Amino acid sequence: MIILFLIFILCGFSILSQPRTVCADDIDNVNAIISSIPEDWPEAPAVTAPAAILMDAESGEILFAKNATKAMYPASTTKLMTALLTLENASLTDIVTFSQKAVLIPSGSSHIGMRRGEQMELRECLLGLLLPSANEVANALAEHVSGAIQAFVSLMNERAFQLGAVNTQFTNANGLHDDDHYTCCYDLALIMKTLSKNNIFTELSGTPSYVHHADELLNKDIPMMNTNMMVRPANEYYNENVICGKTGHTAESGYNLVTFAEKEGVQLIVVVMGCEEGQQYVSTQSLLDYGFNYFHPVLPAELDSALNMENAFTSSPLRIPVKTASLLSIDATDTILLPDNVNFSMLTKSVEDIEGGKLITYIYQDYPLGTVTLKSSASVVQDPVFKYKEPEDYTPEETLPLITLDGWLLAALGGMLLFFLLFTWILVLRKRPKNPYKKMKMGQLS
Repeated sequence: MIILFLIFILCGFSILSQPRTVCADDIDNVNAIISSIPEDWPEAPAVTAPAAILMDAESGEILFAKNATKAMYPASTTKLMTALLTLENASLTDIVTFSQKAVLIPSGSSHIGMRRGEQMELRECLLGLLLPSANEVANALAEHVSGAIQAFVSLMNERAFQLGAVNTQFTNANGLHDDDHYTCCYDLALIMKTLSKNNIFTELSGTPSYVHHADELLNKDIPMMNTNMMVRPANEYYNENVICGKTGHTAESGYNLVTFAEKEGVQLIVVVMGCEEGQQYVSTQSLLDYGFNYFHPVLPAELDSALNMENAFTSSPLRIPVKTASLLSIDATDTILLPDNVNFSMLTKSVEDIEGGKLITYIYQDYPLGTVTLKSSASVVQDPVFKYKEPEDYTPEETLPLITLDGWLLAALGGMLLFFLLFTWILVLRKRPKNPYKKMKMGQLS
């Protein structure tokens, strides 16, 4: 019985430690979206990358895709997930200790020469992870976050599942080749989309070079050069619009590159995989040019007045001293990208109920361009007609803030009130005797 119990426990642990697999329907849904890109979409460049994707970093809208959900070997682009989990679960000032297992990496693979027992501040570890793509650093960060590399790998797969990955399975934290270690362009774009919102990551990953100078913690100099040529100003592939990215290469994977770039308020993510040497930069540059030159951002909060209910209260010069009125409204910063040959009036939209509001999807010829969230204010007091909230800087001693109300609505309500008062006054006058004293005297005479 004891042996059976132990076997049961071990089997259960093995099942729990396996990567979370994604339903085939998820891949089918993404592929269906990609295949529905309209025929009059701007003509895309002929990139040589075997697999690629161009995504709007703000909305997640797919502007271009080529074999975007096909399983590919990620190589060191795996380290994007390692960086994400490290930033989410550790502090930059943590001290990372390199174990014997962490520093055991294949000869000739990328590293910064860390040895067993040496220590480094976590922020510098991230630089070692992202710039020279050090494999022993990835192992050490995995152990620092989860206690063991395999436990960290389980966390990687779980996080990928949460982000919506459709064809990813990690078996290590550094991307060294394993037949069972794979992902796809779409999934890497989702990971970068999340990382692009983290200023620490974009700063570190976009650093051209860095030197750790010998200190009390680690008594040796370690120069670190970024393997991403698009962020190195002196390189032929340098692009001033590229904020950061991550390279990856093994003999089995070919040359991979994940890029985050921004120009005139438009933020784009490009992922190319399986390229020949140098073509990862050429393909990325072509797709960035395509995205920046043929698409433009729009703000639904400004253009879709039918959904932004607060517009009805902000167009009149009349003001009344009441608390801030708050109805459902779109976040003013939410944007979607439109092809230059499409304007906002040509879009349709679908509405989905979500917690605390509604999800609005804008559609062009059956192709979803992006979503915005229609939400009510956080602290709301229910009212039969309106919803009110206290402004953030409101205190009871202050004068209540003024808001604007639509002039026609206010005039109509005021007119109705005046008419009601006038009508009531006339009825009262008609019922009262003209001269009650005279009527009383006449009654006495009779």
